[in-house]
Amino acid sequence: MSFSNPWWMLALLSALLTIIPTAALSSSSGASAVAARLPPNILRSSKDYHLLEVVPHDKTSFTDRYERFRQQGLTYYNGHIYEGTGLEEESHILQHDPADKMTTLNKVPVKPRHLFGEGISYYYIWKTDGNGHRVKENRLIQLTWRDQVGFIYSLPDLKVIKEFKYDTTTGEGWGITFVEHTNEFYVSDGSEYLMVWDAETLEEKRRITVVFDAGSQNVTVNLVNELEFIDFTSDHTCMPEISENSSNADSSSENNECPKSAQTSAFTSSMRILANIWYQDILVSIDPTSGWVKKVYNLNDIYPVSQRHEDGSDCLNGISVTGKQPLIGNSGVQVWVTGKWWPNMFRIQLID
Repeated sequence: MSFSNPWWMLALLSALLTIIPTAALSSSSGASAVAARLPPNILRSSKDYHLLEVVPHDKTSFTDRYERFRQQGLTYYNGHIYEGTGLEEESHILQHDPADKMTTLNKVPVKPRHLFGEGISYYYIWKTDGNGHRVKENRLIQLTWRDQVGFIYSLPDLKVIKEFKYDTTTGEGWGITFVEHTNEFYVSDGSEYLMVWDAETLEEKRRITVVFDAGSQNVTVNLVNELEFIDFTSDHTCMPEISENSSNADSSSENNECPKSAQTSAFTSSMRILANIWYQDILVSIDPTSGWVKKVYNLNDIYPVSQRHEDGSDCLNGISVTGKQPLIGNSGVQVWVTGKWWPNMFRIQLID
């Protein structure tokens, strides 16, 4: 069965998700022993994640003041976080520097201005230059909400190089993520489906239904929103660091080729599509082949709803890898998370 009420999943999972209260970590001798074993740069821990860093969202370099945006998507490329924002007349692509508390380095309006920007993702294609050399062209793809039009930008300069049309099951675009292992995009539209597109042709190849095992029954998960492909064995798989001083087309070499194991169509057991469910303070870890939800991460204490109401902030909406390896152990992945009109971004390590 499927549900259209965005609050259904909270009730369904309430018995399964138990966050360790922050106060409990500091008020008991047992908790103190746990805290003593954690690195000092961990701000807080729960059973699902470690909170590593909190930065403003976003401090713009243009006005030296804080602006808040209706956040629609995050992605990572070459040491920077790119953010897509929404609303008609207000949609932008922004480039942030996480090494400088997310200072905004570039801000490009989505045109025409009536378009409502949605999910974004870094990706790349291989081309052959005039000298016969294989070069890597780095790009960013963006969806819009109801206009069924998307854009491809060059990186790092964010120049529009292509406009394209697309369709989904609902006719809307929500989230998108690039899977370099199969050279595909996974796309959400607010339904229970993930559309899988060929990254070169942008044609749909197949659809996957997202399903949660609720014990006595299997539940179709509706309202799948922001997406991020992750590999729990490598936080930055197949995305080499490239100097921003170079062209957006980079010469191929043995060092910036993906490993052979990453160029096959087979997914490993550590590879997942990480997604948030609209208006839920959770991330779900989805098997990219079957669509089964393998784990649910509870983030309801990272920025409590009561505080959001006071601040005029809205729901969780934004996931991106960080380019950093796990801080603790080898099983886990670091991600940035934020939300619509949230004053901060949070760097966390999910506990696998």
